[in-house]
Amino acid sequence: MKRVGTLLMVFLSLWIVGCTRKQKDDFGKELSGKIPVGTSQADAEKILDQYGFTHSFDLKTHTIYAMKRGQQSGLVRQDWSAKILLGEEQKVVSVKVEKVFTGP
Repeated sequence: MKRVGTLLMVFLSLWIVGCTRKQKDDFGKELSGKIPVGTSQADAEKILDQYGFTHSFDLKTHTIYAMKRGQQSGLVRQDWSAKILLGEEQKVVSVKVEKVFTGP
């Protein structure tokens, strides 16, 4: 009976971890969907603020660079990076959101 209980706990734990990973992956898609092409720079930065990103604007490349600190696991931390390219009218041309892993 102990083996069945242990086996069920292992499967339940794996299922929970799988669901958590899926939700984290959906975060990048969700943020990209909130900042569609054509969004103004001010609105894009407001959305980044709402999601807890630290960001800056590079005048030379017309790009917003953003970073959100994530969970630390051992020596590695899982963060989120966003790169938002703006066109001549200061409107969003492209959005790239991805997980990045940083160390100490």
